Order: sequence, then C-alpha cells, then structure tokens
Amino acid sequence: MSRRPATTVLLCRGCCCGTAAKHPQLDHEQQEQALRAAAGHAEIGVRVVDCLDECDRSNVVVVRRPGRLVRDRDTWFGSVLTDGATDALAAWLHEGAPERLPPRLVGLRFRHQAPRRRR
Repeated sequence: MSRRPATTVLLCRGCCCGTAAKHPQLDHEQQEQALRAAAGHAEIGVRVVDCLDECDRSNVVVVRRPGRLVRDRDTWFGSVLTDGATDALAAWLHEGAPERLPPRLVGLRFRHQAPRRRR
C-alpha cells in the first residue's frame, strides 16, 4: 500500500493556465517535469488539476500542506511563466517547501479568496 505524500503541488492545466494558446512562450510539459522531479526528491506529490479558478493570475501553482487550518494550508503562486520562476519554485520544492519562501517566490505568492457561496 502506498501512502499519500504529506504535501501536494496542484498544477493548474485544464483551462487557460496550461494552454499554449494563452501562454505560448511557456513549455508547459517541461515545467511540469521540472516540478515533478524536484517534488519527487522531497517526497512531495504533484497533481495536475483542471482549473483552480484564478485565471487572471495564470499560470497558477498551489502548494498544499496537511494539518493546518484550511485557509492557512495552501500557498498560492500566480504568473509562474518564466524559466526563472519555474527554477525558483523547483528549488524550493527540492528543499521540501519550507515555510520561509525564497525572495524570488515572494513576488509570485498571492492570497486566494475563496469564491462566495451563492444563497
């Protein structure tokens, strides 16, 4: 029986984030492979998801940690659109995604506001 990783990377790919139509300058497959390789080293799981509903900030990546309050367990990154951003994110994941973000990732982090529920 395989155990689930404690930390998981959610990589938005099903909608606009993962399309060459919106981001033709980004090699989406190479980015996914780089993040998977780095995360795998630290035993962090990677899941490709359809849409994270933050299309204005695409390319979106979320790092989800367990054991915290729901609103505090996710670290959201937007505009991960360059090799430098991918490299910084991969290096951080390779280190196990410690609480302290490297300066290169601080500018990509944003606070996700959960959509309001309709009544």
